[in-house]
Amino acid sequence: MNHSLDPDELAGVLLNGSPDGLLLIGADGIIRLANAQADHLFGRELDGLGGTPVDLLVPAEQRSGHPALRERYGEHPARRPMGTDLRLLGEAADGSLFPVEISLSPVTIDGEACTIATVRDVSERQETMARVALLKDRERIARDIHDMVIQRLFAAGMSLQAITGLVESPVVSERLMAVTDDLDATIRQLRQSIFQLGQDDHHLSLSSHIAAVVNERSHHLGFSPDLHISGKLEGLADFVGDQLIATLTEALSNVARHARASGATVEVTRTDAGVSLKIGDDGVGMTGTPKSHGGLSNMMWRAAELGGTCSVASVSPSGTLLTWNVPAVAASRNN
Repeated sequence: MNHSLDPDELAGVLLNGSPDGLLLIGADGIIRLANAQADHLFGRELDGLGGTPVDLLVPAEQRSGHPALRERYGEHPARRPMGTDLRLLGEAADGSLFPVEISLSPVTIDGEACTIATVRDVSERQETMARVALLKDRERIARDIHDMVIQRLFAAGMSLQAITGLVESPVVSERLMAVTDDLDATIRQLRQSIFQLGQDDHHLSLSSHIAAVVNERSHHLGFSPDLHISGKLEGLADFVGDQLIATLTEALSNVARHARASGATVEVTRTDAGVSLKIGDDGVGMTGTPKSHGGLSNMMWRAAELGGTCSVASVSPSGTLLTWNVPAVAASRNN
């Protein structure tokens, strides 16, 4: 390749084309040369870093000890690459601090021992690492809540549900049902907290949340329900999505408790008319009249609050079908 640039011009292009800050530092600690990126990192675009003591680029509280570190390096100069796990900070002209990685390379120019320092701003990398650590901690907390708390509450609710029919006193029976409903509400709140822990700056899609609930409930059902989602759920009002998730969770809990089913289907459909949720199972079906309190009444209340309907009925040859509908006027409403 034939270069038309002379060596000095080529050196200038390479120097200022570097994505990292480059400093040429004399034995006396004065910056002989700095590229444009270094001037930018330290907020010195106007006056430049040339002629500035390099000690001024370290945090003020560390500045007094920096000359001794330079002298020690000058006595035994060696190449020091980036990524040496040193926690270093640079100080910009406005006094702000930012994390940096620095590599050092000893050179001799015109008989003077100098050092080339490459400075890299790692603020974005450290923020990413901190975010990953936070998300891992959230996942651990969510997993602990699910495995240690929700499972025990669910088991306690199942036990209370099992003995309710053995109690002769109507007062005690009603009290047991109330406690069971309270446990259901607590489980829903914990599950919502887990969902919020799992979110970062962007909301988990409603479709993903539905799939997560169905997957989680499969552990209690003993099988994985078939899930079908049709229509775009994006744009569905948040409060409608919340109620849909709560209804889905409660309905699948009811299947696990009462249906003795070997299979179930979950269908979520979004159309111009609104959004609907259908949950069918192949269990024993309904026996008697639905109770006026508890999970079913909660699902009906949620639908009514949104101007919709909720119904449950036995189907042939066996099983139950719950249908929960919300009209478009509510489904597309903005928060």
